[in-house]
Amino acid sequence: MIYDVRHKTVYRYGLAVSMSHHLLHLEPRDTGHQQVEWFAIRIDPEPGFDDRATDAFGTPTRTITLDQSHDRLVIEAESRVHLAHRELPDPLATPPWEDVAALRLAAMDDPSLDASRFAFASPFVELDDALELYARQSFTPGRPILDAGIDLNRRIFEDFTFDSTATTLATPVAEVFARRRGVCQDFSHLMLACLRAIGLAARYQSGYLLTRPPEGQVKLVGADASHAWVALYVPRSGWVELDPTNNCLPMKEHVTLGWGRDYSDVSPVAGIVYGGGSHDPEVAVDVSPVAAPTLAPGLGAAD
Repeated sequence: MIYDVRHKTVYRYGLAVSMSHHLLHLEPRDTGHQQVEWFAIRIDPEPGFDDRATDAFGTPTRTITLDQSHDRLVIEAESRVHLAHRELPDPLATPPWEDVAALRLAAMDDPSLDASRFAFASPFVELDDALELYARQSFTPGRPILDAGIDLNRRIFEDFTFDSTATTLATPVAEVFARRRGVCQDFSHLMLACLRAIGLAARYQSGYLLTRPPEGQVKLVGADASHAWVALYVPRSGWVELDPTNNCLPMKEHVTLGWGRDYSDVSPVAGIVYGGGSHDPEVAVDVSPVAAPTLAPGLGAAD
């Protein structure tokens, strides 16, 4: 599949902003199953400082500084990505989860050492006994790790209700667990907490999901969404992605921006603003399948 992705963020400030600094995670990354054909970004007003780099997890970043007074900021990113078929291991043929947890503690090879970075608590993923007990209902003794992971993925989907009004970015995982309500970010953090509580390595995946309108209706511009899901480390197979919000294993409708320990590592737009007063961002995302490659739009190619 080939997708065009457009992510537009608009800030309208109640008061003038004298200066602002922002860290952007808006450029999709190449992976084993995803290739980025082109990426372009437009920022208005034009930043005085604009630096493109890569973070500690290999995700492309952009750091910008706006050093002129402004009461509005528009960040519009566009990209074209190719998603290829990915091979998934037989869940029942993966090793027992206890063996994986034990091997992680004695990790010596590079993939296992890298995975260990994602096995601990992080700013948005707090571990506790209740989450460990919930995880162990799926991770029973001797059960293959991916088979158990798929079961946990299903249980979160069935036990929790998607509710965009139930939580905020600051809602702790324990509160999401108690309320049994939240959004994709909450369910991903919850699943990460469950997996890490029993000693497994799992990372937060940030990106986009293609959505389809009801039959007979036209897809609305901006109706797609930023999305979050999880990847579980399975020895000899690598990272296997799981989406607890939709009870699926991502294949050809999930576009990856990047990954980290949790949302704080891959927030699309983060920053510090001097002045500005009250403001709420307006975000519009479009993910559109395309039949054949075309030239990039005239936004100005990434440096």
